[in-house]
Amino acid sequence: MILGIVETLNEWVAPIRSWIESNHDNPVMWIAFFLIGLAIFAFTYSALNKDH
Repeated sequence: MILGIVETLNEWVAPIRSWIESNHDNPVMWIAFFLIGLAIFAFTYSALNKDH
């Protein structure tokens, strides 16, 4: 059961992984990843912060 889930996830991630490997030297991609991560962090922090 678990092995099937892992194999399915690997199949889904393979095209994304190959795209990232072919564009690993693109600074715009890394800036976009950073900003997306920062936005997810800010959204999560504001949702969990109850001191406002």
